[in-house]
Amino acid sequence: MKRYIKMSLVGLMAITTATSCKKDTGPSIEDYPLNYEIPKVPVTSNIPVGAYLYEPSNPLVTDAVKWTRITESYNVSNGKIGPYVKPELDRYDLKATEAGAKNMARIVEWAKMAKIDFLISPALKEINNTLFPNNLNRDDSLTVNMLAEHNFLLPSVNMGDLKYAISVDVNNFGGGLSNNVLIENAPTTTYTINGISTVLTRVERLLSYMKRVSLYFKDETYYHFQGRPVLVFLGADRLYSSDSKKLYDDIRNVIKEQTGKDVYIIARQPQWTPSARFEYFFMRGKADAISMDNMCNVGSGVTGWDRTYLLNRLINENYKLNKEYTSKNFGIDFIPSVSPSFTTYINNTSPDYTIPSVRKNENDFRERCNVAKMNLGSNRMVLIESMNNWNWDSQIEPTVADYGQGYGTKYLDIVREEFKVQ
Repeated sequence: MKRYIKMSLVGLMAITTATSCKKDTGPSIEDYPLNYEIPKVPVTSNIPVGAYLYEPSNPLVTDAVKWTRITESYNVSNGKIGPYVKPELDRYDLKATEAGAKNMARIVEWAKMAKIDFLISPALKEINNTLFPNNLNRDDSLTVNMLAEHNFLLPSVNMGDLKYAISVDVNNFGGGLSNNVLIENAPTTTYTINGISTVLTRVERLLSYMKRVSLYFKDETYYHFQGRPVLVFLGADRLYSSDSKKLYDDIRNVIKEQTGKDVYIIARQPQWTPSARFEYFFMRGKADAISMDNMCNVGSGVTGWDRTYLLNRLINENYKLNKEYTSKNFGIDFIPSVSPSFTTYINNTSPDYTIPSVRKNENDFRERCNVAKMNLGSNRMVLIESMNNWNWDSQIEPTVADYGQGYGTKYLDIVREEFKVQ
């Protein structure tokens, strides 16, 4: 019996040894489709770069809680997950005052340091109780006037070769709209000025607003791409229309009549969404190009956390898909966006910890810059989110280098090194 057991064990060992020597034909990590390195893409000619500019007074000046969350020590155990930095400009705003103009001048110099080609204005909004040409929000127009060098009573912001482009809050006209309430049949607006009443449809209001915005296109500091003034549409995914092609044609025509110029429209769509979702909006409307909102905003729950593990590769796959779709189906170009970071911790009264924060990391940001270079459209351009969006910690603006996790001018340097010929 003992001899039998001994022989059985020897046989089992032989079988096990033979099996272990046999080549494994099962799945391998080498076969995983996202198991690839993002290559370093050399720059042989300068790539045009725009950067979104924001009015930062809310998080930096007026809201003490947000300021604390930006500057307090980083401590995950206490739920404190802010960036733990201080802006080089400390607590500042970009309002149309002498101090605001001086702050804007510093932003302009930093943009030049990064060799950014144009700053994209904070979103301009309509005032819906006045008629053209007074139908532009006053504070918004004053901020743009600094970039346009119109504020002769304020110190110059010294734009020099740096340009600016306007972003407009198209959702300003989307209130109450849906797939059942389209802009063409939305309620009209009555204006009574000097006792005279004027009734405008929602479409007429939109066109009047575009006409007003286009007055800036004549500025020497306004950014033109291939000879065409650039206009960035924010919230264009809320502009419900029965005929978006006609609506966009009408926008182009009213601008052409006012300025003699053909506008270059960039529609920014929500991050992590397929462009096909907006076929009846700016796709059939034939925007010239689409770009994404901050892709470091990965969303909430399991989906959001999953995206953080292979974030840069997933951004690359998303960009490839949308770039191909927009080009093949609508002849619309793609403009990749790049961001260094994102968090909801600063901006929310009760932070939502189900949305993961993507913190600043030099190597990760460089990799995302290379993802952008891999997905340039036929008309090359990249948009940076952002120059100074402190609400979401997406800024490349310099911080005090020796405070907390300060990074100085590092992210300005990266933008210059990754998108311009060295």
